[in-house]
Amino acid sequence: MNAGKQLRLRHIWKHRRAVIIPFDHGQYGGVPKGLEDPRRLTERIASTAADAILVTPGVLASIVRFVGSLGVVLRLDGGFTKYTPIAGDYESVVTPAHAASLGVDAGIVFTFVGTSFDARSLARLGRTAEEADRYGLPLISEALPPSLLNDHFERKLFEAPHIQGNVADETLNVVRIAAEHGADIIKTRYSGDVKSFRAVVRSCGAKVIVAGGPKTGKGDEALLQFTRECVDAGAAGIVFGRSVWHHPRMEKLIAALCAIVHEDDTVHHAAKLLK
Repeated sequence: MNAGKQLRLRHIWKHRRAVIIPFDHGQYGGVPKGLEDPRRLTERIASTAADAILVTPGVLASIVRFVGSLGVVLRLDGGFTKYTPIAGDYESVVTPAHAASLGVDAGIVFTFVGTSFDARSLARLGRTAEEADRYGLPLISEALPPSLLNDHFERKLFEAPHIQGNVADETLNVVRIAAEHGADIIKTRYSGDVKSFRAVVRSCGAKVIVAGGPKTGKGDEALLQFTRECVDAGAAGIVFGRSVWHHPRMEKLIAALCAIVHEDDTVHHAAKLLK
């Protein structure tokens, strides 16, 4: 990894593991509940021990003065929305060169493995990784198990995978495929248990960070236990959005998540920070 990437990643990985709060959801959904005021949300997150935010180019322009010491991950691609009838591959929205000129700390792109268009998606990942490398921009690939794609977007956008497997096996394979195509970091879903996800982390060859979503469970303790399992499995961080900014005590929840991710705290002790 070149010097530019290493210097940028220091802004996100201030600790051994990172807590990243994404709110790029508006690119797909318009104005989701909780994202009505990105400036105020950024300001609130910046007051916590969270390490970074994940945003789109349009939002970044409006929140710069509220970012504080947060690292910034920029969404480089986009495409279909909640109004699109059938999904296709994302397209480039921002080049790595422009992202680097904005001073962000990493870029992120979706990679749709296991779809009818995965060859195009993987080729796009490879080209983006090559350009990102020239500009010292770390690149994250968001690569999800094929059987969870519809779950992630909360509606049936994708055809069922041609080869049915279990989520753990799919996760093991898709993260390695994304890493093989040049990604520095892989954002994916938790495979369901510590043992299988530890195998994912060990075999990937790149940092693995865990997305939130419906599988985190219901309630604060379930979310904290989910986080603890990600840490125990060796994940390099968490990327939790709606479960954070939908929470009525967001700052306290972030403190609890950071206690586990940064300080290797127990679920029991971290839960006390929510009181």
